[in-house]
Amino acid sequence: MEKKAKPVQARSQKTRDNLLKAALSMYEKKGYHKTTVDDISAEAGVSTGIAYRYFRNKKDILLSVISYGADNIESIAHIDKVDVPEEVTDIKQYLETILKSFETFHIRYRDIHEEIEGLQHTDEDVRKLYSEITEEKMKDVTAMLSAFLNDDKNIREKAYAAIGIMEQHCHMMMNNELYGLNADVMRDMAITAILSVLKGSE
Repeated sequence: MEKKAKPVQARSQKTRDNLLKAALSMYEKKGYHKTTVDDISAEAGVSTGIAYRYFRNKKDILLSVISYGADNIESIAHIDKVDVPEEVTDIKQYLETILKSFETFHIRYRDIHEEIEGLQHTDEDVRKLYSEITEEKMKDVTAMLSAFLNDDKNIREKAYAAIGIMEQHCHMMMNNELYGLNADVMRDMAITAILSVLKGSE
């Protein structure tokens, strides 16, 4: 019985993942608020009834997409093949690669990103989930920095400050049609600021 159950479970997981990918695709095209469960089902190539077998409602899909996106952010943002530097001297090139990828990610998913940012202030479930994911991701960032920084004093604060600079830069680039800034110059300034944070006081 167990051998027969595994393919069913695998197909079930694949259908669920396809629905989440379809939802992400529709959010990219229409944003969360304008996307319906029917839209997501059609994009995934399944009936709406099938979608409701996996998710309770539209919001349940959103929460699942947020978790799915967090779990797969490296591949979605195309940084899964970027090697983490072993030496602090290699970090500038690494930061530039990561920052460019996240700029593209923010621009591509601008509408849903801004909607989720807004929902964090109005929806307790979204706020709680986003907070939990952020905490877990920041543990990973802190651990990575601890591995190659010579000085791990205030390492958690450095991690949050560095990510804050990156996030703010990406938000500026996401709306750069309003500012007309030179993206290369802004990126270089952001990297300089991050390196200053990581270096800390002498």
